[in-house]
Amino acid sequence: MQNNWQEKLQEDFSFMKQNPVEEEKNLYRHYGFECSGGWYDILHDCCKKITERYEEAGVSIDFVPAQIKEKFGTLRFYYGYEDTPCGIAAMDFIGSGISIRFDPDGDSGETESLEARNKGRLRGDIAKIVRTAEERSKTTCEWCGDNKTASLRTNLGGWIGTLCDSCASKYIEKRNQRRKELEAKIRK
Repeated sequence: MQNNWQEKLQEDFSFMKQNPVEEEKNLYRHYGFECSGGWYDILHDCCKKITERYEEAGVSIDFVPAQIKEKFGTLRFYYGYEDTPCGIAAMDFIGSGISIRFDPDGDSGETESLEARNKGRLRGDIAKIVRTAEERSKTTCEWCGDNKTASLRTNLGGWIGTLCDSCASKYIEKRNQRRKELEAKIRK
């Protein structure tokens, strides 16, 4: 895994450029990624497929990342488009892990133009690409990228995460060490 995975994604895909200035309102552009580098391959594949789908459609990319983060142990990739900015219209449920998205409505009447129907198909395909990436995160360690033993773990002391056996053990070991240190401070 690359140490500079965030910069690499920005170099490889122009729509992933960040803009960390105070005036920036877009959460992704201002704060960047809110997940760890183990999901780099997932994010890179997702961005590559988005780029390829736009090339296939023969239109310029109007995809705008709004927020990319870990939530309830899995990847959440919120986005919009230049003509329909994302207000991050989503609901995520902790118990089931289900994430519901509300896509911007378009004109779906019979008078809809061919261009509008093609844009709708393109955006539907983009939604599938993003959903596939999010699904992959359920079996890929967020920290190291391992996808052989990684699983969604709920026994991490109040935190839910997708980790491999090794990273989960390290996390629990560090958590237990911190607990012992705090208990020792309290006893003093």
